[in-house]
Amino acid sequence: MSPVQRTTGHAGRALAVALVAVLVAGVGLWLASLAISRRSTTDIGLGDQTFQGGSVVRLAAEIADRGPIIYPDVSGERSRDIILQHLGSDPERGWYAFLAQPGGKPRACTWQWLDARRGFRAKCDRSLTLPPDGRGAAERFPVKVRKGRLDIDLNYRTRPTAPSTTTTTAPVSGGKPGG
Repeated sequence: MSPVQRTTGHAGRALAVALVAVLVAGVGLWLASLAISRRSTTDIGLGDQTFQGGSVVRLAAEIADRGPIIYPDVSGERSRDIILQHLGSDPERGWYAFLAQPGGKPRACTWQWLDARRGFRAKCDRSLTLPPDGRGAAERFPVKVRKGRLDIDLNYRTRPTAPSTTTTTAPVSGGKPGG
């Protein structure tokens, strides 16, 4: 014989608690769906809108030492490898980003760096060349320097107002108004 008296009715209480929890969750989901349905935009902000290349000082030194950097498809499309190039001595200016292969060529046909005087030559077709700044590449991407870090806009074409594809950055003038 047990000194603790046996009680009944736990199943009924557990069922009532579970029912209240389900009702609260259902009302919460319904309210959330109402709030979302009243929004006037369908934009879904997943991840960064641009590719952050890193510190301009570190990258400029690396490019000066080893040549332009090829980033294998940072967009996730598996077809859009890019080359990051820096020209000049100022790490805040002279940045270029462009497709790593000539237009219409397969992914394996990348631009090969020759030197600062000759620029690039296509791996699959030695007659195809490109100047050091990538001018004439199938696609060039806007590059900005923000707080000493690179910001490469691989999605500039999908924005409502696409920015210019000029890839160098210039500091804002500190001139006086009207002067």
